[in-house]
Amino acid sequence: MPKLGKVGRTAVCILLVVAVFAVYELRLVQWQIVEGEEYEQISLSNRTDTIEIEAARGEILDRNGEVLAGNRTTYNIVYDALDMDYSARNATILQVLDLLTERGEDWRDPLPIVLGEDGTYAYMEDRESDIAALRENLSLAEYATAEDCMAELTSRYDCDGYSREDARNVVSVRYSMTQDGFSRTNPYVIAQDVSAETVGVVSEHAQEWPGIETRVGVARYYSDGTLAPHVLGYTAVITDTQYEQAVEEGTVYNAETNISGYKLNDTTGRSGVESAFESELRGQRGEETIYTDATGEVASTAVTTTPEEGHTVQLTLDSDLQRVANLSLEKNILGNTDAKDCTRGAAVVLDVDTFGVLASSSYPTYDVNQLVESIAGDGKYYNQLINDEDEPMVNLALNGVFTPGSVFKTVVALSALQESVISAGTTYTCNGVWDYFDLSQRCLCGGGTWNLYGALAHSCNTYFSNVGLNLTISKLAPYAEYFGLGTTTGVEIGESTGTMSNPQEYRENHGVEWTDGASAQTAIGQADNMFTPIQLAAMCATIANGGVRLQTHFLDQITDYTGETVLEEYEPVELYDAGITSDVLGVVQTGMQMVATEGTAANVFANYPVSIACKTGTAETSNLSRTDPDYTEPNLSFICYAPANDPEIAVAVMIEQGNSGNYAKNVAKDILDQYFGFYTWDEEGNKFDQEGNQVDDDGQVIKTAEELAEERAAAEGQQSEEASSNSEDGDASSQEPAASPTPGRDSDIPDQIYTGENSASQETGSEDSQNDTSGTEEGSVPEASAPPSNRPDGPYYAGDG
Repeated sequence: MPKLGKVGRTAVCILLVVAVFAVYELRLVQWQIVEGEEYEQISLSNRTDTIEIEAARGEILDRNGEVLAGNRTTYNIVYDALDMDYSARNATILQVLDLLTERGEDWRDPLPIVLGEDGTYAYMEDRESDIAALRENLSLAEYATAEDCMAELTSRYDCDGYSREDARNVVSVRYSMTQDGFSRTNPYVIAQDVSAETVGVVSEHAQEWPGIETRVGVARYYSDGTLAPHVLGYTAVITDTQYEQAVEEGTVYNAETNISGYKLNDTTGRSGVESAFESELRGQRGEETIYTDATGEVASTAVTTTPEEGHTVQLTLDSDLQRVANLSLEKNILGNTDAKDCTRGAAVVLDVDTFGVLASSSYPTYDVNQLVESIAGDGKYYNQLINDEDEPMVNLALNGVFTPGSVFKTVVALSALQESVISAGTTYTCNGVWDYFDLSQRCLCGGGTWNLYGALAHSCNTYFSNVGLNLTISKLAPYAEYFGLGTTTGVEIGESTGTMSNPQEYRENHGVEWTDGASAQTAIGQADNMFTPIQLAAMCATIANGGVRLQTHFLDQITDYTGETVLEEYEPVELYDAGITSDVLGVVQTGMQMVATEGTAANVFANYPVSIACKTGTAETSNLSRTDPDYTEPNLSFICYAPANDPEIAVAVMIEQGNSGNYAKNVAKDILDQYFGFYTWDEEGNKFDQEGNQVDDDGQVIKTAEELAEERAAAEGQQSEEASSNSEDGDASSQEPAASPTPGRDSDIPDQIYTGENSASQETGSEDSQNDTSGTEEGSVPEASAPPSNRPDGPYYAGDG
């Protein structure tokens, strides 16, 4: 082969260089153009993290669409592992806590240990479960002291050298971070719902405190914390029991298969509607991917799964009716001058057509907003509630069981008529005391010979004791269940079954066999009869609608979060048709109307504008006195439905140890007044007639509508002047945005922002008004105070037949 010359060799070299560069150029084109997007992600993603985006919880509305439980935006202080300086964790935490404390902000402090004035650590009171969990988590013995726990925590979280107070605070946060599963994909919330001013100050320290961020979050709020706390329930961090149940059901969190599952620190419904409809209210998490470059800076983010808000649950509750039931129940319990230990009661209102619960009130009560804050904070209010002997957190409307008294006579009458044991014309004579062997029972009906109508109207114990003997318990008991007594009513949020007096339990409770005397006592609502207020309301509604018992319910419908699409609409469920003939029902219904017009409830309802069918009750109770071990007082009970000849609503009221008087009847009257529009109440408990005048409990005008209008105008004028003055003075605080704005239903709430009661010749008596304080002569029927003359115009009134 001939040798190449200098020029040839040069040409070859040039060609080789060109070829090499061509290869590199083609590869560069492939990298930049063909595979550019892929390699761009590679260049940006020295680390890729996927974090969950929490979804807003669904709202809870009343029947009219008013928000009962909703969401509001909050400012939270968060520690994010993506940006934190691990070597400065404790110092950063301490500085943040000092700032929050200085500004009066609460921070999450779950550690059940306090530093005493003597400088020693001690366990907090009423935190036994938390203390046990702490010892277990630290692998310490059951007898480990607070000092032992703190020694372990201080060592574990490198807090040697800190003051005892500072060490305690830092380890509280660090321990909580551990329990919450703090990680790069699970930031820790140090403080929730802080002020806008605090947000600003924290932001100023952003460079000094790496990982500390302010974020917009969503918090549960209740529009009126005292309106229906027992019904709504509340939300809080998932309990161990709830989490274990989720594990069994396969609904716990899994990063690959179930990102919307429950985590150990998730918020969930703890009671009431919040718990019963948890699966509907709980939203579906979304996901966001964060790409971090080589310097640890976030290069880009992408929402890969969009979060879905929870569904909206609309209830049958009427907020206005609920508020009046609350106000009246409280007023008639606290204002009861005839009783020594009257502190508790309940009222339930049902829609007769559907058995939807229009109101469910329990007293004493509590503020659910305060409860939620307490559970997340120092626990003082929560502990105060659970240690209160009156048990304010117990839903007495659904779970309180009470001796019913004479309201039970309605079912006895229906049973005896249906079984042909008596007829409407069957008579018994009462002399004030019914004696049967060793059993002696008083009767306050005033004495005389009564047929069934009169016995119902005047609540004759002698009459119904005789009926009970002839009917027998074996025939009576099934009817009680038909009408919803001693069995569940079907309501969604949990209820007690109560007890229908029966031979087996009588033997167990008293150690003796069932006797005829027990049958007689049962027939007047005594013996072992123990029913809930909602059972009494369902019984009354069943009588009203012709003997067909429906399932009681709070649910009206479920919609999507916006309320635009109906996902589920409640359909009434028939539980039992007792098969009571219309003639039998007619007799009892007429007798119940006579209770109102000439019987034991005439002193309240004789002249009521709408016809009422009702029954009063006074039940002897076991000793419940907190001050006298030998003292007992009767329960006061009352049931009614209205209008009597075209029923719309049924009401049941129970006042424990109310003794005597009109208190239970007064509660029902206030409820009926609101329903039919005779009177209304505002949120402060002020009462108004149809003309807008403010009135007292007797309907007497306190202030005219004109006077009230003048007062409002004057107040508005003063507010306007003050606002103008503040504006002129440049009051910065008046211009500051709310720290926790409460948005309307249409607001765009971000789930998470990752940026920083027949004989006309007889005088009427009253079973429960022997000690009546109304000032009327015993046995007389006083004239009722003049009712409003206008036609009822309540929100559901369809006429009085």
